[in-house]
Order: sequence, then C-alpha cells, then structure tokens
Amino acid sequence: MRRAFFVLIILSVAIIFLTSCPSIKFSLTVQIGGSGTTDPTAGVHEFTRNQIVTVKAYPDNGWEFESWEGEVASSDSTTTTVTMDKSKTIKAVFVQDQVASIIDKLDPYNPLSFRYGEELIPLVNSKTQKFLALLESSDPLERWAAAYAFQRNLLDESTLDNLEEYLQDDNKTIRALIAVAFLLNGDDSGKPVLESLLTEDTPMMYSIPPVLLSDFAEGILNAYYPVEYPLASFFPQTTAVSGGPCDYTVTVTIVFHGEGASETQVESWETDAEAIWNGASGSREWGDGCCTVTFDFDFSVLAEGAEPPDDAHVVEVKKVNGSHTSWVATPLPTPGSTETTTGEWDSLDTGPVIAHEVGHMMGLDDEYHTDDEGNYVNDNPQPEGSPPSIMAQTWGGAQPLTEHLDAIMEAADIECDCDYTLTVEPSYDINIAPGSHTVTVTVTRKDGTPAKNCDLELNITGLHPKSNIKLKTDDTGKAEYTYQCVMKGHTGIDSIDVTGKCGAIGNAIKEWIALWDIFPFGVNPYDGQKDYPYSMPLLVVYGIEPAEALEAENLAFNVSVFMGPDTLFATQTSQTEIDTGLLLEPGSDFLIEIVPVALPGTEGTPTTIEFSTAPFD
Repeated sequence: MRRAFFVLIILSVAIIFLTSCPSIKFSLTVQIGGSGTTDPTAGVHEFTRNQIVTVKAYPDNGWEFESWEGEVASSDSTTTTVTMDKSKTIKAVFVQDQVASIIDKLDPYNPLSFRYGEELIPLVNSKTQKFLALLESSDPLERWAAAYAFQRNLLDESTLDNLEEYLQDDNKTIRALIAVAFLLNGDDSGKPVLESLLTEDTPMMYSIPPVLLSDFAEGILNAYYPVEYPLASFFPQTTAVSGGPCDYTVTVTIVFHGEGASETQVESWETDAEAIWNGASGSREWGDGCCTVTFDFDFSVLAEGAEPPDDAHVVEVKKVNGSHTSWVATPLPTPGSTETTTGEWDSLDTGPVIAHEVGHMMGLDDEYHTDDEGNYVNDNPQPEGSPPSIMAQTWGGAQPLTEHLDAIMEAADIECDCDYTLTVEPSYDINIAPGSHTVTVTVTRKDGTPAKNCDLELNITGLHPKSNIKLKTDDTGKAEYTYQCVMKGHTGIDSIDVTGKCGAIGNAIKEWIALWDIFPFGVNPYDGQKDYPYSMPLLVVYGIEPAEALEAENLAFNVSVFMGPDTLFATQTSQTEIDTGLLLEPGSDFLIEIVPVALPGTEGTPTTIEFSTAPFD
C-alpha cells in the first residue's frame, strides 16, 4: 500500500513538472531588400518549435517581388511558408519594376514619348507573366503596351495559348496587335482577325502617327500574304528606290517645260546633280558602309503640246537674266500635271542648286533660314574640314550627308541588310619552325559580290603576338598577310583573328612545330653486303621527330646521293621514302644527305648517311 502511494506521488510530481515547463521557441528574422512590406513585418518574431509560419511579400508601387532568400518552401512565390525547426533568417527581395517605369514614360499628350515603347520589347521573354497580367489591366495604356510588346517578339507555345483569348478582345486595337503576334510566330490564327478589320475605319489606339485599323490590317496582311493581299496601287512614284540587299539605286524622274528649258541645259543639270549626289566614287556608302546608294536622275524636256508622264515631277524653267528664286513645292504636288507644277527653276541655276532642289524631291527639308535682317543662317553646320551640307548651302563643295541617305532610305522603308562574310584560309595548318606563313582573307557581301577596299584589322595571339595589323581587300575582296617564325626551336600555336565592318569576322589557327630529328631506317643495299644485286635500285627511307610535322604544309626535304664529288641524285620531296632508281657501283663509297626545308627556302641541319658497297668479286 505504501509502495503504491509512493508511485502515485512520483507520477503526480512528473505531470506537474511537464505541464508547467515552458514550450521551446525559435526566432524568425524577417528582412527586406528593396522597397516593399512583409507579413510578418520586418524584424524578429518568435514561434514554437516546428510551427509552420506563413509569410507574405507586398511590393511598393513601382517595385516588384523577385524572390525570398533563406529557408522557405517556395522562393519565387510572394506567399510561402517557413518551418520553425530552428531559428532562421529570411529576406524578401524587391526590384524596381522596369515595365512600369517604361509605361510611365508614355504620355498620350506627347506623341514623341511613344518611342519609349521600344524599350518594352526585349523584356517580354523574361517577364512574360507580367505582360500577361497587364493585358488584364483596366488601364488602356497598360493593355496597349503589353499587346504592342507581344507583337514584336518570338513567343513559346504556352504564351500563345494564353494570348488566344485576346484574339476576340472587345478592344479592336488589342485584337489587331495580338493577331500580329500570332502571325509573327507562324500561327495563321491571326489572319481572320485582321481580315475582319479591313473595313474598320477607326483610328488605332495610340498609333503614332495616326493610322486606321483598316490600313493597319491591310499592311500586315500584305506583309504576310502578299499574293493574296496586294496593296492598292497608288500614283507612280517620282522618286523610286530599287535594288538590294547591298546596292540600291535612287531614281528621280523630272520633265521640264517653259521658255528656259533646253536639252543642253537639262543634260548639264543631270550630269552635275548626279556627280554631287554620287561623289567621286560614283555611289555613296550607306548603312555603316555596308550598302551603297547610286543616284540616277532622269531629266528630259517635255515636247511642245505633249502631256507629262504620270511618273515624273514637272518643273517649269524660267529664262532669266537676273535674280530669280528657284523652289520646289511643299508638300510635293501630284506628279504628271503642269497645272500643279512641282517647282520653278531658272536657266541660270547651277549644278549645286539643282542638286539642292532634287534633294527636296527626295523628301529632304531646307537646313537654313534667314534672320530678321535677311541674313543667311546655316542650321546644319559641319565640322571644320568636312564638306558643307547640300541642303544648307550650294557653294563650298557642298555634299549630301549620311543623314540625308538615311532619311531617303527610311522614307522608302528600306534598311541596309548586307552583312559581310569573312573567311581566313587556311583555317588550320601546321608549319615547320623556322618558316613563314601566309593567310588569305576573303570578304564577301550578302549578295555574293566581293567586298572591295574593305578595311580589316588582323591580330595574332599565341607564339607570335601581333596587334592592329591593318589590311585592305583588293577588287576581288581578298587580302593577304605573311609573317615569319625565325626561331628554330619554336613550337606552339598562333590564333589569327581578323575583323572588318558589317559583321565580318574570321579566325585561323596556325601550329608551328620545331623539327628536332631525322633518323634513317637503313640503306638498301646495306653496308657490307657481299653480293651486289644490280637489279635493286637504291631506296632511301627515314623518319622524323615529331611525326606530326609531316602534316606541315611547308615541310620538304632535299635528298641527295653523292659518290665522291659527283652528285648522283638530288630531289626535293615531302615524302620519307624515296626510290632513287640508282644502281650503285660495287666497291665504292657513297653519302646520302637529307636536309629539312621550311618552304620556300629555309634549310635546317643536314642528316648524313655514309656507306660503302661491297667490291665485285
């Protein structure tokens, strides 16, 4: 009885002790990187052992959640959990919202600001979910920005699946832009959407400059289905651009009429204006020098009583003997009509004046004005030593500028797409040191023609470092470079890199090997033989170290056979087994000499073999 009572007391004490012992707790430290808040808030919080704690991250305006750092269940989710099996530290990382900051720069009241929309395009593939969320926004500008970015990107199948519902969006601009995204990614689902908009004569949302949905749809359908949707014909263009992808011709057609128009005058104007626009080389480099533009001016005098052609500007020429202001109408009137003449020039106009006026016909503006006192002011002065702009003045050797070519080609919706291909040959080979090595660089333009007079830079790293070697291709698009390896013991590799304009880049590897040994495998007939077999010619066989040297393009051997002062046989060969064809005299002394040669003519150390044939019994 006492024993049982004693046990009961012990159990009671144990229960009281256990129930009164405080629970084990661990601390959770929450930190914030960037701008945002968390739940629990930043700081130190205590939780019981093994408690599962839910944590949440809330980015501030202009920021977005990037990740959790520390031991959390899901590092890339704004809401996740932490298991408190020990004290832990976690950090919510927020980064600035690039997409939002770009959209903030788009101001509907400032059309020029929409150029910043281009900055959204490279962000799509890394922030696809962000852009998809913007399509659900109540802000029309955010929706437009997302659709605009999607229609300029290659997208994966999952993203296209998410975009499919927007092909039926209530907003027709969003619908049109998403349709383009599908066509760009090879999915014809966008075609019927654009077809349904061909009669939609309302402006597109945020189009700069304003464009009708019907015109936008027609242009896109023409781009993807040109045979099925040819663009409507317009008046023949008086300024036409043809050619490509490397060489283009800009043609301006003008007919002249009036008292001062003569064949001699017009021919002189054509020659002088072409000389100014084409320069001394007969064409202008354009697109960082990758393309050329040739200006071809077609000037003629309109026959009396004839109607001007539809594809020509019409200019009246006044016969004057004093001051006259020549001009070109702005905007350019409808071509092919003497009633709405393009301009009025005079018979005293010089070639530079005509070149300036033709610039207007190609869409270029004046680059000068007069001040309040009537004095000329150049609005586009050029650096000292550079020719002045032909659109700013007509004296002092004025020339068209690169910006003029850019504007003319941009108006024709043409970009220079003439990448160059560069090859270095041989691309890999082995030479014997010492010796020389020549590489041939060939530069070809995208259209297959040689890149003439193309400046190149060659650099060598490795055994024979050289830098900034300047080369220029010839009329065949080729350039050569030769360098020497003068050290007999040199063994190693040179990497030869050549770069040029328009994406031209090439590389070659040159391996140099020092030849350190030539050893004979024997001479047949052998020294000391008793019976000379007259029917067996002398065969010379030898090996070299290192054996890889036999792969060298410039390795040869001068092999000679001497009998006293007489040379019985001599040859230069890259072979190591030579049938001399010699039937040697018995009882005589002979010498074989093998000299390595680094072509074209650097000789190495000779190896000699002396032997005697047995006397004839």
